[in-house]
Amino acid sequence: MKVSDKVKWFHPNCEEFESFPFEIEKLSNLESLYLTNCNINEIPNVITKFSNLTLLSLKYNNINYLPPEFNQLDELSVLNLRGNKFRVLPEVLVEMSNLRELDLSENPALHFLQASSVLSGIKNLDFLYLSGNNLKEIPVSLSDLNKLQELHLKNNPELDVKQAFDVLSKIKSLKILALSDNHLKMLPENLDTLENLEGVMLDNNPELLIEDLLDKLRSLPNLKVLLLRNNGLQKLPKNLKGFSSLKVLELSNNNFSEKEQQRIQEALTDTKIIF
Repeated sequence: MKVSDKVKWFHPNCEEFESFPFEIEKLSNLESLYLTNCNINEIPNVITKFSNLTLLSLKYNNINYLPPEFNQLDELSVLNLRGNKFRVLPEVLVEMSNLRELDLSENPALHFLQASSVLSGIKNLDFLYLSGNNLKEIPVSLSDLNKLQELHLKNNPELDVKQAFDVLSKIKSLKILALSDNHLKMLPENLDTLENLEGVMLDNNPELLIEDLLDKLRSLPNLKVLLLRNNGLQKLPKNLKGFSSLKVLELSNNNFSEKEQQRIQEALTDTKIIF
């Protein structure tokens, strides 16, 4: 605290404190604050005083509400609310014009229809994490996020992927889509509507039919990165032309023999392959 005005980044170990460390209010020039697993039930007022804060991580606490004063954090661009107790998404987020990245993963009680109406009002949002939220559908209002570039929908195994793609196809800015841990067997026929996708994450989907996937990937002309980690794969199809435009193919934590690895590398000479 002797050099508190010089501290820009603070990540305390909350197990070392019996209560919230209100001494952090002396860190007047703080730009990044991480309060993970701190057993916080509500946002301490001191946090809203950090006018220079650009990153705030409050993951794995017990928060279900953001106070109106939260809009005082007008420089905030990254907000992590993963693993909390939100049922409704606070509308104060719409007032935060610099907010670009929002993590709402692992808030399974979140009323997503209401949340999507708030999300659609965050006009500069380009990274959104909704993993582990028991999603079944994507509300149409989410298509209003016309600057969204990266969307994480991991671990939502009941998600209607075809319906989701119908909505997401209207977000022309979308470049990265994470669908890991979703018990997928096939991607829907309307995959080609996501024509600007550059990266797809399909890790931990061991029932995924690779030949079907390979055939459908040909409809994504801008795809450069594909992640297929931990899918129990032993072989890829003989014809790998569907992968030929990839810059990176991530195949780690599978079961390829050395011979199969060599075959894949020889077939995809312009692709960086990670086994």
